[in-house]
Amino acid sequence: MNETLEKIENLISETNINTEKLREIQINFMKKELKALHCVDKFLGDFPTFIEPVHLGIDVKIGDDVLLGPNVYIGDNCEIGDYCELVNTILFNNVSLGENFKLENCILVKESKLKFNNFTAFGCVLSGQTDSKENLKKISF
Repeated sequence: MNETLEKIENLISETNINTEKLREIQINFMKKELKALHCVDKFLGDFPTFIEPVHLGIDVKIGDDVLLGPNVYIGDNCEIGDYCELVNTILFNNVSLGENFKLENCILVKESKLKFNNFTAFGCVLSGQTDSKENLKKISF
């Protein structure tokens, strides 16, 4: 599992991302490895919904009425705002999301802090430390 996540991190850190390879690795991770990691023992927030498999790292904070899954990996020290929906998505360590995010087939680079609300994305790598959608780095795959 850690090897696959490292491969994904290495790919998304490259200047020219090999999107076909990234897509292949993400799909294999979701299908084969994430089920073994399914863990939602610790969470915060009212009325979260989990559709297995979902993995929550250490010190993850989840807002109210959040939908996670299927196939969601959330690294350590992440924070997810209220009313978010994450499907087939990977959040690396220390990621923060504002409220009302809808992400499907996305990967969020570690240390990303997206401090705005009302955002929808499909099939992309997201990164940045920003208060606005306009300053967000987004690479579709």
